[in-house]
Amino acid sequence: MHNYGVNKVSEAIKQHTQWMEDINKCLICNISPKEEMIDENAHQICKFGKWLEKNREELREIDLQTFYEVYEEHQKLHQEAKNILDISFDNNFANIVKHKTIPIEKYDVLLQLSKDIKKTLRKFRASLYEAK
Repeated sequence: MHNYGVNKVSEAIKQHTQWMEDINKCLICNISPKEEMIDENAHQICKFGKWLEKNREELREIDLQTFYEVYEEHQKLHQEAKNILDISFDNNFANIVKHKTIPIEKYDVLLQLSKDIKKTLRKFRASLYEAK
């Protein structure tokens, strides 16, 4: 599990970067978000979220505090992205004509959460690596 876990967290960091690019494309290029981006449980639908849930008990045993940091940051990140997309598309994701500007403060929160989760994921990956 530990090698697998290290690899999964490394993959999650890459997937997160792609996810942020997809969010930005929605906001900048008026592309309607995918359903899994706006779902209330998006943090459990993405690949990393599914892996966290599936391996929850073992990951908690390895590093309880960092597991919860990752879990909470991951959930907040998905929720903030959904909030921003709701604002931008005025809760009407099929109608991109009504695309609205996002307040910079809201976008700054998303960017900070993005930085925070990458940092925490790296810390989590280190704890999994050390537990081998």
